[in-house]
Amino acid sequence: MTVLKEYKEGLVTFLSADVEYYTEDSGQPTADMPVFYNPRMRLNRDMSVIFASAFNNRSPMRYICEPLAGSGIRTLRYLREIQGDFEAVMFDTNPNAIEVIQRNIALNDLEDRARIVRGDARVLLLEESKGKRFDFVDVDPFGSPAPFLNAAVQSIIPRRGLLALTATDMPALCGVFPHVAQRKYGGLSIRAPFSHELAVRLLVGLAFSVAGMNDCSITPLAVLSTDHYIRVWLEQRSSRATANIHSKSIGIVRFCPNCMNYDIIPLTELGSMAQFAHIGECQAKIRVAGPLWIGPLYDNEFLREAKNIETQRDHFHKKTSKIMHLMVQEQELTETPYVDLHELCDAYNLSPPRRQDVMDRLAENGYGVSRTHFRPTAIRTDASVEEVLRVLRDVIGES
Repeated sequence: MTVLKEYKEGLVTFLSADVEYYTEDSGQPTADMPVFYNPRMRLNRDMSVIFASAFNNRSPMRYICEPLAGSGIRTLRYLREIQGDFEAVMFDTNPNAIEVIQRNIALNDLEDRARIVRGDARVLLLEESKGKRFDFVDVDPFGSPAPFLNAAVQSIIPRRGLLALTATDMPALCGVFPHVAQRKYGGLSIRAPFSHELAVRLLVGLAFSVAGMNDCSITPLAVLSTDHYIRVWLEQRSSRATANIHSKSIGIVRFCPNCMNYDIIPLTELGSMAQFAHIGECQAKIRVAGPLWIGPLYDNEFLREAKNIETQRDHFHKKTSKIMHLMVQEQELTETPYVDLHELCDAYNLSPPRRQDVMDRLAENGYGVSRTHFRPTAIRTDASVEEVLRVLRDVIGES
């Protein structure tokens, strides 16, 4: 018999397996819990409510789907916290989850808007969307979303839909197991100071590839990297022309772990790419990541709409406001990876100065510069790594 506990998150009260009871040995929720619920993913769900609300304001939703529902809290929050009378369907293979979700639907008086279906998510995505495709599909698995991506893309309405993907297999995406990343995401991962951004770009690159196979285009609206996972929100359209244009946003990233320089090369330019430009006399062996997405990671207008929504609510995680603020700051500078100032200083045996001093000096020199939500010790800038290094030395010398 499943030991249940009542929880409250956002505007929803719901039942799930007692997390403390079932994680006494492991210390964290695992996939073999009778009904999966991870309180640590609260921030993920808060941000998802914000971004789904912004998309709904842009293109009103009628029908949404969560293929891997667990306790159902994510979809229940969408139904309770996003304006509109859209309907939702949830899938899960776990009979315990099915029973609990049905109780949670009734507990929140959502019987007329939500239903749960037991079965394989990949099969049900295609079956349940035959008559009416989804405006929004949210794939939030325990691990990689890759196995569900093709079915998810095919189940989304052609005119304009929202696809959200979470990945928690960070060792593969961040360069610990590069060939696993190649197998799952279609590109090599590497260890680098900006490996979490490369992880996001590998996931977006995979989505671009799968969507393109189905004559669809994807455009990143927002991305999130925090704790032990990454998350992307993508607008999907049935447009071969747009997909062809976006093919220029697929490429590789070359990185030297010794001098810390990098460059970005579109796949269309691989035949004429120049020799890698090391800093100084460095001739160390470089690492190559990709193919992956090398285009922008945010949509400016969408992000500002989302920020406006966030400021109007008072029940979100305390981190949401800070993260949204950083996203708005960095969105214009995401065509190149962030630069981790501490990592750069370590590579050149420098003592890290105040980040703001470095940012101020770069701005004085005419460069764009901002903080980033990816890492507190990093900045985004259109200055080269060599220029950032020069500014670091100047600022340290004046200290």
